[in-house]
Amino acid sequence: MKNKQAILLLFLANSISGCAQGISMIAVPWYFVDILKQPALFSKVYLVVTIVSIIWGLYAGTLVDRFNRKYLFLAENGFGVVWLGSVAAIGFVTGGVPAPLAALVFGTTFLTYNIHYPTLYAFAQEITEKKDYGRITSWLEIQGQLTSAAAGGLGALLLEGIENGTIEWLGYTISLPISFEAWSLHQVFLLDGTTYLLSFLLILPIRYVAISKRFHEKASLWERMKTGLRFFRVYPIIFVFATVASFVFVTTMVVNYLLAPNFVKNYLQESPNVYAIGEVAFAVGAVLSAVFITYILRHTTKVMGAIVTLFIAASTFILLIINRSLVGYYIALLMLGLANSGSRIMRVTYIFHHIPNQLIGRTSAVTQVANGLMRAFFIGLFGLPFFIEGVPYAFLLFAGCCVVSGGILIWKYRALVEVEVDESEWVRENS
Repeated sequence: MKNKQAILLLFLANSISGCAQGISMIAVPWYFVDILKQPALFSKVYLVVTIVSIIWGLYAGTLVDRFNRKYLFLAENGFGVVWLGSVAAIGFVTGGVPAPLAALVFGTTFLTYNIHYPTLYAFAQEITEKKDYGRITSWLEIQGQLTSAAAGGLGALLLEGIENGTIEWLGYTISLPISFEAWSLHQVFLLDGTTYLLSFLLILPIRYVAISKRFHEKASLWERMKTGLRFFRVYPIIFVFATVASFVFVTTMVVNYLLAPNFVKNYLQESPNVYAIGEVAFAVGAVLSAVFITYILRHTTKVMGAIVTLFIAASTFILLIINRSLVGYYIALLMLGLANSGSRIMRVTYIFHHIPNQLIGRTSAVTQVANGLMRAFFIGLFGLPFFIEGVPYAFLLFAGCCVVSGGILIWKYRALVEVEVDESEWVRENS
C-alpha cells in the first residue's frame, strides 16, 4: 500500500486526540443530566448546535475540497489546543466550568466534527488506491472505535473516580493499586487540549504522494458550494443511498448524546460508570463489525450490507424497549455499535467508488445537511416532556424508521448497484 507511513501517522494522531475528545463528549452530557439535573436544557443545547452545524457544514465542505487536507488537520488541532487550554485554565482559576462554557465546549467540539470527518475521509481517499478502499474504510472504523472504547473506559474511571482502590465494573468489584477522586470538567478539558497538541505534532511531519489528483478551481465560494448539489442532481440515486444509509448514524448520535444519559440515569437508575461502559460496549460492537461484518458480507454488495445493518439497528431498539437489565443494555449498545460501524463502512466505501475526490468534501457537506436536519427533528422531538419521561417510545420510533429506511434501499436496490459515474468526464465539465 502506498503512503503507508502517512496513513499510520494520521491514524495515530486521530486516535490520541479522539480519545480525550470522546471523554469530553461523555462528560458534558452527563454533567447536564446528573449534576445540573436538566436533561431538557441539554436537549435544547444539542438542538441549537445541530442547527448551526447544518449551516457550518456546507461551508466546511468547500474548505475540505479547496485546501490541503493536512493543513486543515493542523488548523483544527491548533484551534483545539488554544480553545480547550483556555477553558481548562478558566476552570482551574475559578474552581469550575460554568454551564454555558461547558455547553460551548460541547458545541465547538461537535462543530469540529463537521470538518474533521469529511477531511479524514477525503484525505484517506486522496492517498489510497481504489483497490484498497475497502481495507482503508475498515481500518478507519477499527481505529475510530478502539479510540471510542478507550474513551469510554477512561471516562468511566475519570468521571466516577476510584475510592479505596476499588471500582464496580459490570457488577464486579475490581481492586486497583491506585485511588483518586472523580475528575472535574476542567481537568477533562485540560487532558483534551493536551492530546490536541500531541496530535498536531504527529501530523506536522506527514509526507505523502496524492493518488487522486485534484485541480484548482477558480469559481466563487458560492459556485463551489453549489457543485455538490449539482452532482447529486445528475446522480440523485447516490444521494438517496448516502442519506438513507446514514440513518443508523442519525440514531446513534441522538442515542449517545441525548437518550442514553437520560435512559441510564432516570430509567435504569444507574451511575455515570454505566453510561461510560455503555460507550465501551458500543465501541466493542463497532470493532467486531469492522472485523467480521465486512468479512461476512464481502461477497455481497455494499447496498445489501447497508440494508442488513439497518435491520440490525431496528432489532437493537426493540431490545432497548423490552430491556430491564444492565446486561441487556450493554448488549443493545454493542449491537448498535455493530450496526453503526457496518453501515458506515458500507456507505463510505460505496461513496469512495462513486464520487470523485475533487468533490468529496462538498458532496459530504450536502449529505451532512440532510443528516443534520433529521437529527435536529429528532432532538427537538425527544426534548419534549413525553419522550424525556418515556424514553422507550423514542426507541420505538427509531425502530420503525430503520425498517422504513431499509425498505427504501430494497425498493431502489437495482438502481443503486447499477449506477456508474464517469469521474474523468465530471472533472472536465467542472474544471
